[in-house]
Amino acid sequence: MTLTYYVSECLNDSSAYNIRCLTKKECRAKMKDHNKEGGGARYGSPHKVTVEYSSGFDLLCQCLGEGSIYEGE
Repeated sequence: MTLTYYVSECLNDSSAYNIRCLTKKECRAKMKDHNKEGGGARYGSPHKVTVEYSSGFDLLCQCLGEGSIYEGE
């Protein structure tokens, strides 16, 4: 199975604060909203991430395992 989503990386803090959405349009809108609030975080341009997995458990292991899922460009 495949999971595809868009991520805008938080450039000045932990990847836990990355913006993740199912569509690029939604990701851009959340970035815009966050910038209006003036939270101080800076975000990179949204890009597509695709994860191949065989089961829900496999996906969980990929997310939580050492190295995790790479969301960089």
